[in-house]
Amino acid sequence: MKRTSLAVLVSCLGGLIGANNTFAQPPAHAPAHGARDNGQEQRYQQGSSRSMRESHNKQYVDLPRVNERELLRLLRQFNAPAAESLPPGIQRQIQRGKPLPPGIAKRFDGPLAGHLPRYPGYEWERVGADVVLIEAATRVVVDILVGALR
Repeated sequence: MKRTSLAVLVSCLGGLIGANNTFAQPPAHAPAHGARDNGQEQRYQQGSSRSMRESHNKQYVDLPRVNERELLRLLRQFNAPAAESLPPGIQRQIQRGKPLPPGIAKRFDGPLAGHLPRYPGYEWERVGADVVLIEAATRVVVDILVGALR
């Protein structure tokens, strides 16, 4: 009888110890809305930011370098037409990395267009008194020379 009760006692204790281990682990399903397990969430956030940085570095595009002094010299040399600044509301819409608003840009023509620096896939345009380098396919602003045509 002692052997039987001892075996039952050991199996009960083993079950309790095993039960404690299963209760200590987080559930396999998603936590309820607003519930947080800070340790796991921080590890996930750190891992995701690292992978985002790595993917960002892989997507890095080498943009053309613009020699502003040379460009301003060419504009003066070929008597580029002077222009007024844009209204402030439209001026705020012209930013690097954003598409150029439709209908406000004019292309350079004549001998000046032939002498401007050329970058494959990019175009020079004038927007009010500013000179803008845009990506030809997407019309995204790459560089802005503010007040170059005053």
